[in-house]
Amino acid sequence: MTALDATAVVPARPARVQRATRSSWVGLVVAVAVVGWAVMTALGDDRAWQLKLTDLCVYVVLASMWNLLAGYTGLVSIGQQAFVGLGAYGLIVFANEFNRDIYVAVIPAGVVAAVIAIPLGFLAFRLRGAYFAIGTWVIAEVVRLVLKNNTSDAIGGGRGTSLDVSGYEPADRISTTSLVAVLVAVAAIAAVYLVLRSRLGLALQAVRDNESGARGLGTDVYRTRFTIWVIAAGFTGLAGAVFYLKQLNVQPDAAFSVGTWTAPIIVMVVFGGLGTIEGPIIGAVTYYLLRDWVQDNEWLSEPSFLIVTGAVAIACALFLKGGIWGSLTQRFPRLQLFPVRRRLVVEGVADDRRGT
Repeated sequence: MTALDATAVVPARPARVQRATRSSWVGLVVAVAVVGWAVMTALGDDRAWQLKLTDLCVYVVLASMWNLLAGYTGLVSIGQQAFVGLGAYGLIVFANEFNRDIYVAVIPAGVVAAVIAIPLGFLAFRLRGAYFAIGTWVIAEVVRLVLKNNTSDAIGGGRGTSLDVSGYEPADRISTTSLVAVLVAVAAIAAVYLVLRSRLGLALQAVRDNESGARGLGTDVYRTRFTIWVIAAGFTGLAGAVFYLKQLNVQPDAAFSVGTWTAPIIVMVVFGGLGTIEGPIIGAVTYYLLRDWVQDNEWLSEPSFLIVTGAVAIACALFLKGGIWGSLTQRFPRLQLFPVRRRLVVEGVADDRRGT
């Protein structure tokens, strides 16, 4: 029998590319239920839960964006507080000076953070490794000092400024702010998911796994990383605007504080797991529950909270090297809520989902 005849005898098996898994369908149902609960809570009348929901959603956005930057491009930024502060001040300027609706002003505040991230990125991307991390911190401090020394009525210099909410009913404002926070969190997670499923996401994962190899195959490493830098800055600015939509008062030292923002963000990602979509969400929830537990116990102080979070972070680094989610997926390889990898499924061939 010739090779041609042998080929004719064995019929080609139909194949298809599959991304979704059974666990991802279950995750979709759970995600819809959680978002539905969050929306109902935001539209309800429990002010305490609405305030907590706002904070939690802000943390989810911040952790997801820092993870997108560090976990998929390898750029460890310690200056993300710059974009939190820019989003906060952008909200104040658009709402107070341009007389925009305070909820609508959240969107241009995020755009401002993304636009300003472009020239800042030109400076930061001249550095690599640890120098990049320290450089972003220095850039954030420069931005803080620039705004702190701006004594205009819109910025207020070192004393800060407040959001004008005259004409807004407090109960309605808290409820709407909570709803906006939920929408921003959903948009941020969806953006991360869509980016990782796109060609940009393939380039990101190639750069993360082997930068030299990705560059050799034609991937524009600089442009890929810079695009993610701008996207992360924009959503971080949105999160900052939403947070100060709740706080109402903005002070430069607080808005641009590395201890208030970037340090907790890093701890959240360490909790949940770097380089995953699910990890930052789990880490943000874990961090918030710890913070809420400390605040509910009057015998525990703020230093005690820092000690507790530090101890948990060290435990994760020592015993859960992939974070909570990474450890779960190592034990249960089929567990995947946000599938981004492509898997070729051939009918009649045993399906091994360990690579999904």
